[in-house]
Amino acid sequence: MNAIDTCNQVLSGLQIKATCVNAEQHRHLAFYDLHLERGCRVRRIELFSREIALGLRSKTNPIITSIPEKGIVRLRVANESSATLKLDDLYRADEKPAGIFPCLLGETDTGNKLWVDLAMHPHTLIAGGTGSGKSTALHVIIANAIRNDDVLLYLVDPKNGVEFGLYSKTANYIATSYEETIYMLKELCNEMDRRYSVLHELGMSSIEQNPKIFPKIAIIVDEVADLMIFDSSKQPNKGTFERLLVTLAQKSRAAGIYIVLATQRPSVDVLKGTIKANFAARIACRVSSAMDSKVILDRSGAESLLGRGDAILDSSTHECVRFQVAYITPDDNCREEM
Repeated sequence: MNAIDTCNQVLSGLQIKATCVNAEQHRHLAFYDLHLERGCRVRRIELFSREIALGLRSKTNPIITSIPEKGIVRLRVANESSATLKLDDLYRADEKPAGIFPCLLGETDTGNKLWVDLAMHPHTLIAGGTGSGKSTALHVIIANAIRNDDVLLYLVDPKNGVEFGLYSKTANYIATSYEETIYMLKELCNEMDRRYSVLHELGMSSIEQNPKIFPKIAIIVDEVADLMIFDSSKQPNKGTFERLLVTLAQKSRAAGIYIVLATQRPSVDVLKGTIKANFAARIACRVSSAMDSKVILDRSGAESLLGRGDAILDSSTHECVRFQVAYITPDDNCREEM
């Protein structure tokens, strides 16, 4: 029995009035496209998601998305454990697409390389628990920055340099404390204002009109939750981190400055409304609950990921794309720089 027949048998057994019209598998990921019959609701498929997973012998519950332009509902599942997908095996410089800051994140569930231009969705939130692949996603973005000759790196590592310490010779600045982070953000705000002055003198409104006018700047902040908690405590600098971060996020795109925030705890007290509003691109690795998934993606699904780099990207250019984060280590990145 092929995959389409198996899926239809499962749907029939659950009395779901839908027909599987296409099924494909790549590596450990698979998807099933369902055409709903008259009167069948997407809610009914969601209600029986666990039973569908059992019938398909999936390792996780399906992630269910509607694709209105195709008239289908897509079930995304994982049929086996995720395998390591090395960035060096995927990356080909001659395949790099045009763009201001092209970045290869990994491979989609259809087997296509996932290239994004960070300048097109300039500020990104990444969330995921321990073992989810969140840290690997950060190192992959750093690897892409290193491979773009005109990108400057500014890193924030509240864990005293444990995560980003090996980049000391690569990054332009590494902040390892709240105070150092505040200093770095103030300097970057000054740099942003300086760039706007130059753009004004040249009669330009954005770096997009001449991407080579300035080096691009990538700001990557790990464990933003720790900084937000400290920022809200009763001390002289209360609220300074959030204020500087939002100021940069609101104005920095046109100046060629792009921000990535990462957290293990995507709770509403960490990812406040002012921050979420300015970080439109989201990468969700596996989180512990549907509530956490809704905070980062505004929908459930991330709780059903496998972990180890199984992730979802949601942005203005990619709507809820499931992909496998490519793998690279800080040691690999440092060797690449050498």
